[in-house]
Amino acid sequence: MKAYKHLIKFALSCEYTVSVWDGEEWQVTKSEDYAEIVDAVESVEEAVLKIRREGGDSIASVTVSAYGLEDDETVVDYGLCSFMEDWEESYSLTHGA
Repeated sequence: MKAYKHLIKFALSCEYTVSVWDGEEWQVTKSEDYAEIVDAVESVEEAVLKIRREGGDSIASVTVSAYGLEDDETVVDYGLCSFMEDWEESYSLTHGA
């Protein structure tokens, strides 16, 4: 599975929302809809995901790219935080990355 898709599923499983910045606008805001989020990411070359708690507190900001990269490289850039460390561990366990 592509890393960005796993990240979205992981965030939603933690009951967080995901917004998608496509470089010009917030195409999706505070969504819990996996398909809607993936569609927004796949509509552009590169997108920024803003992952938030229910109350609106930001957990992580992550740059992703759906195209032209190996599956494990589709999560391009992010700041290290406990959520991303947990995701890295989950992705490694399930995908051997």
